Amino acid sequence: MLTNYIKIAWRNLWKHKLFSVINVFGLASGLVVCFLAIAHIKGSFDYDNFHPNRDRTYRILTDVVGKDNDVTPFATSPMPLAEVLKREYPFVEEATRVSKTYAEFSSNQKRFMTMSYAVDPSFFRIFGYKLAKGQPATEPNTVVLTRETAEKFFGTANPVGRVLQNTDLGPITVTGVLADMPAKSHLVFDMLISLQTAWTPQQRASFADWRNYRTGLTYVLLKPGTPADALEKVLPSVVHRATHTLHFKDEKGYSLRVQPFTKLSPARQELMHITHEPQIGGLLLEASVGLLTLLLAVFNYINLTLARSLSRAREVGIRKVAGAVRWQLVGQFMAESVILSLLSLGLANVMLEFIKPMPFVQKWLINGVEWNWQLTAICVVFSVVAGLLAGIAPARVLSGFQPSQVLRSQTGLRIIRGISLRKSLIVAQFAISMIAMIGLLSMTRQMNYMATADYGFRRDRVLTIPLNTIPAQRLANEVNRLAGVEHVSGTSELFGSFGYGHFVKQKRNALDSSMAFVWATDPQFIATMDLTLLAGQNLPPATADSVASGGSRLVLINEEAVKTFRLGNSQEAVGQSLWLNDSAEVQIAGVLKDFRYTSFAWSIKPLIIQNNPGQFRYLTVSVAAGAEDAVLADTKRIWKRLSPYEPFAGQWYSDFLEQRHTHPEDRDFMTLLLFLSFSIACLGLLGMVTYNTQTRVKEVGVRKVMGAQVSQIVWLLSRDFVRLLLIAAAIALPIGYLAGYAFLSNFAYHVPLGFETFALCFGSLLLLGGLTIGIRTYRAALDNPTESLRSE
Repeated sequence: MLTNYIKIAWRNLWKHKLFSVINVFGLASGLVVCFLAIAHIKGSFDYDNFHPNRDRTYRILTDVVGKDNDVTPFATSPMPLAEVLKREYPFVEEATRVSKTYAEFSSNQKRFMTMSYAVDPSFFRIFGYKLAKGQPATEPNTVVLTRETAEKFFGTANPVGRVLQNTDLGPITVTGVLADMPAKSHLVFDMLISLQTAWTPQQRASFADWRNYRTGLTYVLLKPGTPADALEKVLPSVVHRATHTLHFKDEKGYSLRVQPFTKLSPARQELMHITHEPQIGGLLLEASVGLLTLLLAVFNYINLTLARSLSRAREVGIRKVAGAVRWQLVGQFMAESVILSLLSLGLANVMLEFIKPMPFVQKWLINGVEWNWQLTAICVVFSVVAGLLAGIAPARVLSGFQPSQVLRSQTGLRIIRGISLRKSLIVAQFAISMIAMIGLLSMTRQMNYMATADYGFRRDRVLTIPLNTIPAQRLANEVNRLAGVEHVSGTSELFGSFGYGHFVKQKRNALDSSMAFVWATDPQFIATMDLTLLAGQNLPPATADSVASGGSRLVLINEEAVKTFRLGNSQEAVGQSLWLNDSAEVQIAGVLKDFRYTSFAWSIKPLIIQNNPGQFRYLTVSVAAGAEDAVLADTKRIWKRLSPYEPFAGQWYSDFLEQRHTHPEDRDFMTLLLFLSFSIACLGLLGMVTYNTQTRVKEVGVRKVMGAQVSQIVWLLSRDFVRLLLIAAAIALPIGYLAGYAFLSNFAYHVPLGFETFALCFGSLLLLGGLTIGIRTYRAALDNPTESLRSE
């Protein structure tokens, strides 16, 4: 029986090739997106699976109770906790502290910003990070590097025993190089520094403060056979003993709880200061996108199968008269859907090979995921289940036909529910596709706006050069001699990036500190970037004293800083003082007109500009019109002479802003999803129009014989489908508006949701749908009526 099912199913699919192709392509497109989501979801459960004793390892979380009694969970915990647990509780085998830090290190005439973790010696006993060379960093002023970081600093040379330099920590000796991790980890870093290192007094005080629950992570390894409850029960008493005499500034207090390491990824709860494990919300969103794309394809299958119900009606009637029961007919139709799903699985695998190399797919969805037999089996089972689910509705409808009705007259058969269902599915397909198009267009317009908008500073014909180990003044002197160079200046960061925030007070002992961004530049920077000085004077040149003390005492601020620190107006602010991080008093030399210097997600924040050559990381060069190519070529030659072993990484400021904000890999992947959704919808519509014209071929012949024009027949055949497109647009436009507004509201400065966005989306919907309908109906209208009426 099963063999007969498969044979008959294959014959039916081969007989209706167009409908089969539409269904196979649609299901394959939906399966591709689902497979990518499945791979990412599976990979999220594989995080940190290379660590030994995962079932005995736990992370300590902190639940902070605010003044308003709101509880905020943190992935971090107080740094002294690990030592107390290891010392006082015998069931704790190991405990370790992990503290994230961003710092700049230099060595081998190279200088890089790195993301590091400071760790205890026990870190290497709890976790399974293998070493390819050397030993763990357990002694003061030692570090182990990842392979990528070691190659950045030392190339192919052995880095063990070499020294890295850091301004605060001094010389740090490399003791080892980590092997490549066999799976992704929730801890992402460039190096691991020993916590035994001589940190600054402020850092050491922070590590010992029980009120500071934001600085570090705490991991505990329990002895074999110890339940997690044993650790959970002692945490309240630990917190009480440590904090009952402490005064908290912004919160009532906190409690600690245990998170099993095996349940760390994916993250079931949103935590503050979370590490790099995937969030369950993001995974659900990915799964929803995949299922939605697959659902569009399932709509096609249901639509086209029900549309062909009249041609299958007599087959069902004859089978029932011959003795077939309903479950046998259901099995026949389900066999067809399973064969379709298997064909779609094969096409999906081919499509997947073309999509895998896309940067977005490699970076976010399948990077590091091993496509093994388990994942393949999951995809095969998913495909078969999808095919079965897609075939349930048509199988139930078709197998329910009554022989007395279908064998008496095909023309008398009516499936009211089926017809309304098919129309609803077409509307849903195009409405979903149009909503996705509005969202994608809103995102693209916002990214282009951020890449091309007027920031308030000069962006054209400005060359940015990362300095690495070349002294800023030396390179500036060389470049300043070139013809076509207008101004040259050094800066710590590039405007348009996020920058670094500092706590700033108007008075040293004041309690009302505010966050401000601090940039290091020189006096030529205002002229280089065409900034406007509203009051006061420019920064003074750097002196030996100012360099030794960490920057000039005179600073520039923007208008927003004047408002935030309540300094009066721009003229009144000049000469007043501010305190940076409670340690450095600076005096305001001048006030700059506000300009956008960070992400467009934020409104303009207070800005402080200080002349501090020790922090210069970039050289900015303004170039006269027409001299861009010559200056760039000459600058490359200068760079090659000063730093022959480092590639030139300079770029124009406009290119930096475009790369910083456009995210082409994200946009390309979203465009692919949109293309798939519209392709599925248009192919489904094509199948419906094709079947509709086939069933009305004699009607068309009679109308042509009676004198109907081609345009009249085209409108007759297509008007119902055009009406469905208009209904889809009426549903999609308001929902798309809400989706676009929700996305753009994340930005302090954004493009308006203008009429052109909806006009373009609506026009695209009508164009694609109209072409799909019009081409097929026009061909039907041109057919010779003698062919269709020959048998009448």
